[in-house]
Amino acid sequence: MMKEARVHHNTMMHESIITSSDDPDTLIVKSDLLRAELSLRARGAALLSFMARLGFGLTLVLIPFRLRLDFLPRPFPPIYADYTDFLLFASDITLLVALASWLISLTLESRRLYLGPLYLTVPIAGLTSIGLLSAFFSVDSSLSLYHSIRLVILLGMYLYVVNEIRSVRQIIFPIAGMLFVQSVVGIIQALSQGSLGLQSLGELPLNPNWNGVSIVWAEGIRSLRAYGLTDHPNILGGCLAFGMILLAGWYIDPGSKWRPAISGIFSLSALALLYTFSRSAWLALLGGIGSIVILLILSKQKTTIRILFGLLAVSLILLVPFVWQNAGFLGVRFNWHGSFRSAPQENQSIGERILLNRAANEIFTEHALIGVGLGVFPRALQAKYPEFSLNYQPPHMTLLDVAAEIGIFGALFYAIAMIAPWLALWSNRKKAIFSPELLSVIALLIAVSIVGFFDYYTWLLAPGRLWQWLAWGLWGSVYVVSRGKNG
Repeated sequence: MMKEARVHHNTMMHESIITSSDDPDTLIVKSDLLRAELSLRARGAALLSFMARLGFGLTLVLIPFRLRLDFLPRPFPPIYADYTDFLLFASDITLLVALASWLISLTLESRRLYLGPLYLTVPIAGLTSIGLLSAFFSVDSSLSLYHSIRLVILLGMYLYVVNEIRSVRQIIFPIAGMLFVQSVVGIIQALSQGSLGLQSLGELPLNPNWNGVSIVWAEGIRSLRAYGLTDHPNILGGCLAFGMILLAGWYIDPGSKWRPAISGIFSLSALALLYTFSRSAWLALLGGIGSIVILLILSKQKTTIRILFGLLAVSLILLVPFVWQNAGFLGVRFNWHGSFRSAPQENQSIGERILLNRAANEIFTEHALIGVGLGVFPRALQAKYPEFSLNYQPPHMTLLDVAAEIGIFGALFYAIAMIAPWLALWSNRKKAIFSPELLSVIALLIAVSIVGFFDYYTWLLAPGRLWQWLAWGLWGSVYVVSRGKNG
């Protein structure tokens, strides 16, 4: 449809010239000039479209990377500097290049922008608008404005995905590349119990004996959790789980020609995910893959179920010796035989989440209408509790963080954006044909939602935001395309 619209537009321009009252020689010259102009515009648009695809692909590879420029440090000790500084990530640069190239190509092609399904686009746009509005009432207006600009860019990314990404296959190679790089780095970190010296790529200096480094503790042994090139093992775990879900959808596609390679990367990612010791990421992967299995059973796709189980079986076989080797650490993470009592770090982690959620509820109650400002919860927490016993950080529940920062209406928009895809799917359940692509997008949305119940990075931090808005964009594209094919 888009190509037909461009052809029609160009034809109308041409006809408007050749039917003018100019003499024949002038008409020929004008016609030649018009063809040259259209050819130049077409080549320019094609080049810019390629740059947009390349930039977006690099953005997907760079999602987990901590690599960034701290272009405006704003220290508010003892708050963690990343919560208050103005940061420019490598993924920000590639995404801006992609969006700028895409928007210019749209102009050259005189192409109309598709807004996506309104039941999803409207709440996302509303969320962005309220974020911008919150800067006027924020406890740190500059910081809220910085985060508002980020939401505007993410809205642009959402629109790019719903307009240009018609199939998950278009992004699967960058996703596979991201998984491979992060998995290799994370596994080597866990096995060597230290960093790899990749600080130029954003890797943190890591030692399990240092305070502040994330470890898992059992029987007096401190074991380093895999970080990859991210800020935290939980972020690495989430990125791995989300990417593995898309990879699984690609694997079960009947037209897939890369199954051995997919299986290898999936299994490698599973091992890296194990070494993150991230419970929220484990649950996200389990929930995502479990939803694919359930929908395959309900839609009676027996062959596809066998293919998926084959992929999972290979990964589980690889994991068995590593699970056995790390049984003590895994037991601590799952409170095996009441092990939380002997692991003060686990008790502290759970206790912190409870206290933070309680403090967030109090802050929300006091600022229910407009919130304390987009992205400024740690500063609001410091202002309310100058002698707080814990690190100043957002609550580990996304919707609660949204409500505290941008108020009840912002939380309502966020909740609608989270729920709307399921309402749309339910209303069309009798016509739905669960293709591998649609299944992987459904599973991705479920996985991102699960993480949001246990952590805040899908709302506040750059890697999590990219995954959340990507998931919304893929739904707005893949589900609409799937529904169009199915009538």
